[in-house]
Amino acid sequence: MMFPKETPYRNENLRRAVASLPCQNCGLENSTQASHSNQLRDGRGVGHKTSDAMLAALCHPCHYEIDYGKDLSREEKKEIWDAAYRKTMRALIERELLVVNLKAL
Repeated sequence: MMFPKETPYRNENLRRAVASLPCQNCGLENSTQASHSNQLRDGRGVGHKTSDAMLAALCHPCHYEIDYGKDLSREEKKEIWDAAYRKTMRALIERELLVVNLKAL
């Protein structure tokens, strides 16, 4: 049985808000990218990125090291990205860049 392919959630405003934060790994400012999770558990698949709900604010060097670097183990990369994701969500909420819309409930 074949299941239809899900379309990942996309939100340009969320990606821009994440990119406005300092790097949540090293603290570098004004050079941040919205880094998608590379974990299968988060919906990563061949040929497509995970949902925009799974973003971490990372500078280019940190983003590159997690995605392509050879100096860290797979587990270290996962731990660094997970920590950056948690810090990103906290920063977005505390800066009120990510808010809950109770009217939608």
